Amino acid sequence: MAFIPKANTGTLWPNDKKKTETHPDVRGDLHLDRDFIKAMMMKHPEGLIKISVAGWKKEINGKKTLSISASEPYEKPVDNDLPY
Repeated sequence: MAFIPKANTGTLWPNDKKKTETHPDVRGDLHLDRDFIKAMMMKHPEGLIKISVAGWKKEINGKKTLSISASEPYEKPVDNDLPY
């Protein structure tokens, strides 16, 4: 059975082919859902789009990895009931 990634997740693996300091220490893929991308583009029609990323250290098939997920940045709710 083929691996089907969850939406807005990915994995970073150690870069075993790193030869110089300019090469990345880890590499991988992030699988973003089209609806997530569209929603972020609608919310921010111009300029940069900020996406929050979280990571968890894991071991898969004996190899240390960093499992990652992407989400919309947390925004503290505005309390409009304040008297001032």
